[in-house]
Amino acid sequence: MLSKPLARFAAGALAVLVAAGCAKGGDRSSSTAPVAPAATSAGAATAASKLSGAAQGDAAHGKTIFIASCAACHGQTGAQGTAGPSLKNEKSRKNYAQTVAWIKEPLSPMPKLYPDSLSAKDVADVAAFVQTL
Repeated sequence: MLSKPLARFAAGALAVLVAAGCAKGGDRSSSTAPVAPAATSAGAATAASKLSGAAQGDAAHGKTIFIASCAACHGQTGAQGTAGPSLKNEKSRKNYAQTVAWIKEPLSPMPKLYPDSLSAKDVADVAAFVQTL
């Protein structure tokens, strides 16, 4: 069973994902809603720190995966998609951990590719690439 701080962090992350939605068209992000701050408990801080800094994925490998798996909707550069929103400046709307969480548990119409098509490392790498857009 999850510890209370970790459970609170997970619930907060889920709430952020639900609130974020998936916008279409233009230069809009996958989220136009403000992102709530993460829980401040020690357990949540530890979990968040594991997803930041050196733990981030390989953006170069993430670009390769992005082009193969995401470009059909978001465009080759993430900014000129037709079915999916532009991901340009996504890092101003979602931090790395939130981007990982979004890729793992997206809202419709974005397809859920994890864990069937993408591994956890692939998700981390794509998230690192998206943070560079």
